[in-house]
Amino acid sequence: MDLTKYERPFYSINQFHSAHVTELKGKKFKFVMDGGYDYYLNFIGEDTLTWAIDDAEPVEAVYECLKGDDTTYIMDFDVVSTLETDHRQNETFVIDLEQRLVTRLLCTVGYNKRLPFLVKSEFDFGAIDVEGRELPFRRHCWSSEMLGTRVEWHWSEDMWTHHKYYDAHFYTLTWPDNSSAVANIGDPFEVLPSHDEVAFYVKIKENMYLFVLTEELMERTLQGGVFRSNNMAFLQNYDRMYHAGRTFGSINMDGKIVPCRTLFGAFGAPLVLRDELLYSDNAYTV
Repeated sequence: MDLTKYERPFYSINQFHSAHVTELKGKKFKFVMDGGYDYYLNFIGEDTLTWAIDDAEPVEAVYECLKGDDTTYIMDFDVVSTLETDHRQNETFVIDLEQRLVTRLLCTVGYNKRLPFLVKSEFDFGAIDVEGRELPFRRHCWSSEMLGTRVEWHWSEDMWTHHKYYDAHFYTLTWPDNSSAVANIGDPFEVLPSHDEVAFYVKIKENMYLFVLTEELMERTLQGGVFRSNNMAFLQNYDRMYHAGRTFGSINMDGKIVPCRTLFGAFGAPLVLRDELLYSDNAYTV
């Protein structure tokens, strides 16, 4: 069989993501968070864990896990609420075994009555408690080191996009004419005043960052279309020029809005953009 002629199924942003990482099975973690609580994770299986905050009863969940390098993981699971609420929540952790540090990202859908599909992002930083060792003093932290960087991310064999990291709270998405992004995701952007979106930048270690974007301005402006508000968390390794991550939000499928959840990966290359793209005004701010 000639594998070069194998008819692949449709691939989008998940074609290049690595296999789900199962090597955390059997490990237990206590995260001492700066928000004032202890967070416990017990990986009881290859895709199942229990989690608890402080002295609460542990809750079981199904998790997903990818790696940024040999000692750094991006792991997430959806929270199953026992309350009578329309909220959906996702917990995402960057677990940094080398420095014994952790970053937590909590995303919530359903908190805004006017915009029920809008995703809210909340961050907390902490350290991994190891018996017999003092807690690290340092932390993962907000960073401006990526600002001014432009990368062409290749998501699949025919889809690539350009990220422009130009502001501490925003980024810009564009794509060349020869990318399938023109047909796959281009339509909503044609009616927007700008391709800017809300973004967060966290330094994990040298040449590794957690970049998080939320499709908030698109949701506030359009409130319709195929893609609703989504949060995308990227663990970006600039030594290997690769990123891995996950989405959490909503998508319109055949007229019905359903949860949007997928893992993704992409290979990157530094990019030089025209000055009018790099330094153009943000149409959403005054």
